[in-house]
Amino acid sequence: MRNETLQFDDGVVAYTVNDKATIAFNPTDADFVRKLFEVFDALDKRQDDYKARVAVVADKREIFDTAREMDAEMRELMDGVFGADICAAVFGTMNVYALADGLPVWCNLMLAVMDRVDTSFAREQKMTNPRLNKYAEKYKK
Repeated sequence: MRNETLQFDDGVVAYTVNDKATIAFNPTDADFVRKLFEVFDALDKRQDDYKARVAVVADKREIFDTAREMDAEMRELMDGVFGADICAAVFGTMNVYALADGLPVWCNLMLAVMDRVDTSFAREQKMTNPRLNKYAEKYKK
């Protein structure tokens, strides 16, 4: 018996994030995209919770404790989307509620991934029909 290797493109793409970490996923994988959007919604709700909790606290130390506690929860959710501990590499010791370009840094990361998903879906759909037509014509004969 002889062994051969079968290689095919599974659509998984590795993205380097801010030159600090690499995440890999298929941006057209429905399960990944579903999880991405579910986690984004959960993170958005936690952001609202964070704002509400901080608004009623006068003690600065309590605010910092709340931020630290909620930062850990947010990191766990984001790491779960990618199946790896990427937050430590990407954010380091920075709290994910820190702001950059008017948004929390957690949101900037998630929106960057969502943009890649949207772009990839559009590109793959354009490529699918011509490729299928090519094979359909070939085997029709």
